[in-house]
Amino acid sequence: MEHTGTLKDNLEDYIETRIDLIKFKTAEKSASAVSGIIVGIALFIFSMFILLFLSFSAAYAISYATQKPYLGFLAVAGFYILLVVLLLALKEKLITIPIVNTLLGKFYAKQDENKNENEK
Repeated sequence: MEHTGTLKDNLEDYIETRIDLIKFKTAEKSASAVSGIIVGIALFIFSMFILLFLSFSAAYAISYATQKPYLGFLAVAGFYILLVVLLLALKEKLITIPIVNTLLGKFYAKQDENKNENEK
């Protein structure tokens, strides 16, 4: 009977260890996702400030060169309108497909990594 008791204890320890491992992996993935989101938001905000200041600089430079205060701002606005039209026309090719491919690549890479860990 002692043999059965140790087998049961070992099985309980194994299950607890597996549960702890799952908790740690979940916490690691959550922390990685949250930190990635925070860094992405910070980069987006800083990029928007840089773009804003560069746009004002370009608008003032064009206005100064043409001696017409409104022309620089119209030129910059026209440039952004052109970018929006191009982005709308090419959104499938430039945005959707690369994002889907990246996400699928990460998903399958994680599956392969998990499969390799389970085989060990």
